[in-house]
Amino acid sequence: MRELSGGWYAFSVFSAALSCLLHYYWAGFGGPTPRIFRGLHLLMLVPMVFLLFPATKRSPSSRPSILDIIAAGISLAACAYVILSHYRLDKRFFTVSAVRWEEAVLGWVFALLAIEAVRRSISRWFALTVSVVLTYLMTCQFWPGMLYSHAFSLERAAEILYLNPDDGLFGFLTGLSVELLFVYILFAGVMTLAGAGDFLVKMAVWLAGWASGGAGKVAVISSALYGTVSGSTVANVYATGSFTIPLMKKCGYSPKESAAVESVAGVGGQIMPPIMGAGAFIMAEITGVPYLTIIKVAAIPAILYYLGILSMVHFIAKRRGIIPLTKEQRPNSREVIRKAYFILPFISIIGFMAYGYSPSKSAFHTIWITLLLSFLDRRTWITPKKLLKTVMETMVNGALIAAVLACAGMTVAVITQTGIAMSFSTMIVRASGDSLLFCLLLVFTIVSVLGTGIPTTASYIIAASVGAVALSKFGIPALSAHLFVFYYAVLSDITPPDAVTAFAAANLAQSEPMSTGIEAFLLGIAGFLVPFAFVYQPALLLTGSWLEILIAVAVTSLGVITLAAVKVGYLAGILNIPSRFILLIASILMVFPSKNLEIVGILAIFSIGFLSWKNSKMLK
Repeated sequence: MRELSGGWYAFSVFSAALSCLLHYYWAGFGGPTPRIFRGLHLLMLVPMVFLLFPATKRSPSSRPSILDIIAAGISLAACAYVILSHYRLDKRFFTVSAVRWEEAVLGWVFALLAIEAVRRSISRWFALTVSVVLTYLMTCQFWPGMLYSHAFSLERAAEILYLNPDDGLFGFLTGLSVELLFVYILFAGVMTLAGAGDFLVKMAVWLAGWASGGAGKVAVISSALYGTVSGSTVANVYATGSFTIPLMKKCGYSPKESAAVESVAGVGGQIMPPIMGAGAFIMAEITGVPYLTIIKVAAIPAILYYLGILSMVHFIAKRRGIIPLTKEQRPNSREVIRKAYFILPFISIIGFMAYGYSPSKSAFHTIWITLLLSFLDRRTWITPKKLLKTVMETMVNGALIAAVLACAGMTVAVITQTGIAMSFSTMIVRASGDSLLFCLLLVFTIVSVLGTGIPTTASYIIAASVGAVALSKFGIPALSAHLFVFYYAVLSDITPPDAVTAFAAANLAQSEPMSTGIEAFLLGIAGFLVPFAFVYQPALLLTGSWLEILIAVAVTSLGVITLAAVKVGYLAGILNIPSRFILLIASILMVFPSKNLEIVGILAIFSIGFLSWKNSKMLK
């Protein structure tokens, strides 16, 4: 990103302040009609991507180039046209009314500029994916079999991308960006500004630093806590990893292990309630399930995911003899308890939603509460310099999300209008041979491959339109199907060959990126089974009696812990190859339970655990 100077810096600060103030006001008091609302959102944010992010390494580093200014100006004009023409556009009939020549030109140019904005600021892979989708839109009449669709003229294609009231550049995804996501990005920035991030890391050190391999467990817990605020896997890694990775290396973890632990823990922040990143809000919109319900049912799977990582870290520490943090390295109880008031924003945001407030209005009120809390400590008082930094970071992150969702909206529009989503879902069902397990494995593979190098939100949106539909044909409830897809969209950030979060952690740890990505994938393997578990055991999503829920949690927990032991080769003592193989089978039986086989698996786990403990005692 550029470090703008002079008048350009002043303009960027003014734009950031205006964007934050307007979005904050809209969150509390509502905004204009949808088309104007979404148009203003993109008008304020997308042009800033061209001003802040250079096109190439040779581009100016402190000011935008002439081409950047032209691209920003055209983006602004395309959004302004939609705003100024909103009355006429709201009255026209989609796919029936004529498309004006200027609308076709602006539509295609803005669509290409949105792809370029994503390419230079987020992901080349995602830009390539959207480009392929638009190419398919213009050539779908030439594709064979189930990929065939009727031809679209340039004008009708521009209408689908630019004038579409439901999808496309100004569709419901952009609506979510302006109505919900921006204010939550602002909330995350205010939380960090107030000192909540530092408190969460200190609390993690206080909670886990005393245990075996304490540094690794601190990394897991701090990432889980911080991830509820940041909503970004890479941001989570850089925020907590800058502290936890050097600490892990100092305590005996290798650089590769340190980076892998931090990256696996970092991605889990997006599946940890109450925030869960952008995906949870989009899931609520697509499924019609209230956001509060989603964060309730997502709680147990998220805990099981982190239980798997903690088990990995614990068994590594036991096998390698990695000691806890010293007393000097841990904060005292008084220091942590003194700042426990930073838990109030989390309670506040859930409380407001439980009372009946919308997610955006809940964030609106929680932000001013958090700002007041910052004045309880002289060191966290808000200064103009801190505030300017926060609004700039909020605008940048908001612009990136806006560009991604605009491109994702185009992708959804093409998938919807051509009918290719139904074709792909039908192919998945046929390929699975009417087997739910094979269907789950196919969806898992598709999401993992599709999500490689693509932002989590976009990966989930694209995959959900195919994978969730396929799973629904097996009778899987919509929320379960979408959560299954969402989890693997998140976990694709640690899936090679382009494990972006693992690569970010490798940069901090100075380890080899690809080997770190592979190690992160292996460390997260226990968590990878959790989505399969809640599909086969709906009680994990709070469906059923409390007894059924408790049994499902206990059985799956045992399976997750056992799988971690298999990977590390340690349970109550070092495990040999035959024992690890038996435990692997037993862990699978815990995830895919069948009453009789489940009991066999439990007996096998405890028997091998006892034998490994006995052998370790004899060796001592």
